[in-house]
Amino acid sequence: MKLTTKMRLTSVTLLCALAAPMHLCAQKTSSQIISLDAPGADTTAGDFNGTYAMSINNSGVITGSYIDVNDVNYGFLRTPDGKYTAFQAPGADTTKGSYNGTSPSAINDLGVVTGSYADAKSFDHGFLRSPEGKFITIDVPGAGGYGTIPIAINLEGTVVGYYTDANLLFHAFARTPDGKFVTYVGPGACDSNPNAGCYGTGALAVNILQTIAGGYSDNSGNFVHHALVRPPGGQLTTFEAPGAGTGLNQGTGCPGCAPGLNQWGAIAGTYTDTNNVYHGYLRSPQGKFTKFDVPAAGSEAYEGTGCPSDCPVSLNDLGAITGIYIGTDDNLHGYLRSPVGQFTTFDGPGSLEMYFVNLNDWGSITGYYIDANYVYHGFLRVP
Repeated sequence: MKLTTKMRLTSVTLLCALAAPMHLCAQKTSSQIISLDAPGADTTAGDFNGTYAMSINNSGVITGSYIDVNDVNYGFLRTPDGKYTAFQAPGADTTKGSYNGTSPSAINDLGVVTGSYADAKSFDHGFLRSPEGKFITIDVPGAGGYGTIPIAINLEGTVVGYYTDANLLFHAFARTPDGKFVTYVGPGACDSNPNAGCYGTGALAVNILQTIAGGYSDNSGNFVHHALVRPPGGQLTTFEAPGAGTGLNQGTGCPGCAPGLNQWGAIAGTYTDTNNVYHGYLRSPQGKFTKFDVPAAGSEAYEGTGCPSDCPVSLNDLGAITGIYIGTDDNLHGYLRSPVGQFTTFDGPGSLEMYFVNLNDWGSITGYYIDANYVYHGFLRVP
């Protein structure tokens, strides 16, 4: 059964992976963008609350969270036919005004959801939610400070993310389906905490072959960011995108910026150059780099293809990439790069700024944006 699941790849995906004629891998440029507001979400103007769509699987099921009028986070699932299911992880604090509750981060193709919930002390615990609605709590041994934050899950149920220790130092973790934990930090990772500008190490993506991608900030004094890959064997590999700077907060990736990782081992992400301009990169499984810039992106300092923090990139198995760019208007917008390097830019309906995007193998994109009334909305972009 496990082998059959691993071999569940479409013929188009196989053709693209084997370097078929590029027109076979090109995606449509026409699309429809649907705004998503989970039932119960606070849409009061000026509240800075709303709906946050975080992940879409290949069946088109979306997970994320919403904040209600009592300022509590609820997890949700949205089926392709538009039906919503709200949920709270056992132990989540739902006290009015707490901004605690449940915050899903990812869903796999079997419908298993992972994410975190905050208890009455605002301490974060990870969770797994089965398609039947059963929960497992995830607490990395030794977690303190902020707690345990899962970010991604693969088809087999391996969960990766980060946790902080009692000194608020960030560590990467992976939890296998049988409940075993692996923790690690990048070579030369900074050893202070966010108050000093150190965001340590995070595991931010995992594929079916158990390859894990993430990054870390170093201890050079500049908190330079480096990309980090952990293969199934466990030996850590650091890499730098050509052109990445080594000044303050420069480098490959950024704190909270999850890279895209597909099943073939290709990685997509962002880097900051010596002029503090952001660029995108695609790294092949063989280590070859392709740099890219969204044509509409700005080229001045703190503009470009990417952003300074919490700016994820998503890469599907056909080689399409989606992410965020900063334009000459200094606002955040979404982009889609096709497998042949063609760009499409997009914004949510009435969007002031885009904040998050996630892509499945069929080219559907989800994420969230803020409107001119300072309300957050999820969205679904259908190719």
